[in-house]
Amino acid sequence: MTKWKFENILLHSRWAWHLFFWMGYALFRLWVYYITVTYYNTVYLEYMLLSEIIFVGFTYLSLWLYNHLFSIKKYLIYFLIGSSSWVLYLSGKTVFQFYYLQDEPSFQHNRFCDVFLNNVTFVVAYFLFITFCKYFKDGYIKQHFEVEKKQQQLIAEVNNLKSQIAPHFLFNTLNNLYGLSVEKSDKLPDLMLRLSDLLRHSLYETQKPLVPVNNEIDILKSYIKLESIRLEDDLKLDFNSTVPEKSEYLIAPLILIVFIENAFKHARFVDSGPVIIWINTTLDDNLFTLMIENNYNTQRKDSINGIGLINVMRRLEVIYPNQQHQLTISRGEVFYTIILQLQLSKH
Repeated sequence: MTKWKFENILLHSRWAWHLFFWMGYALFRLWVYYITVTYYNTVYLEYMLLSEIIFVGFTYLSLWLYNHLFSIKKYLIYFLIGSSSWVLYLSGKTVFQFYYLQDEPSFQHNRFCDVFLNNVTFVVAYFLFITFCKYFKDGYIKQHFEVEKKQQQLIAEVNNLKSQIAPHFLFNTLNNLYGLSVEKSDKLPDLMLRLSDLLRHSLYETQKPLVPVNNEIDILKSYIKLESIRLEDDLKLDFNSTVPEKSEYLIAPLILIVFIENAFKHARFVDSGPVIIWINTTLDDNLFTLMIENNYNTQRKDSINGIGLINVMRRLEVIYPNQQHQLTISRGEVFYTIILQLQLSKH
């Protein structure tokens, strides 16, 4: 049985918890029954088996009290009634014991108060043990479903953010194409083919939670080629990648392209001189690093809070939580610098 199937049984099959509990109880009592069968008359075994029936009944009475009192935080009433019920059980069991074993010479020397007092600690401890088991079971199930609910919420949020990225990317690219169409530029057909490839990727690859890191590198290259066709001589670009071509590491789809878009967006407002963009990607073991530097118009106030960047930062928090990602954005006298580091996983 796989771990997933076992957990699924524990979460959705109430009988499994009861089965494990009573199996544990049977093992706990096995030695007592062995001693009874080996050294005592049959009447002792009969008494024990009959008393177990009442014992099972009071066990489920305790569970009923838990569901109706403890679960609604009436703790004091629960412990008072529960303890009293088990003391009552012990009193009835002791009376039954003296009645059923009255003809047994080995038992006749016992006194009621001695038998009762010798067992009262055990039954109260057993009541507390039942409470602990029930509390553990409910807590385990509740925690699992809360984690599952949060994961579903995060998946829904990531899917929503991914669905926003494609329109945002399309909007920015169509603005570029519109400008070229007004100018009746010969670059337009080639740009539209590049755009078609990128949109095809955003349509199919984003359906997966993770894709090969080289796929994303190829998308960056396609987008850079698209912008290079548009800018031609106005662009001074250096793209370098040391990521192995057959790397087994996976990355979230469309998590990198927003930073490349921003680099071109900031750089195109440069007053004089070419657009300068340096892009470098590396993979050291499982640590992926994207570094981008681009020049910008120092007189222009550019916001780092655009919808694309906000979305990708939120996706990073969800998909690569805690120390699994680090994003640094700095603005120097000439260049914007972005450094993104991700802890990637394999197939």
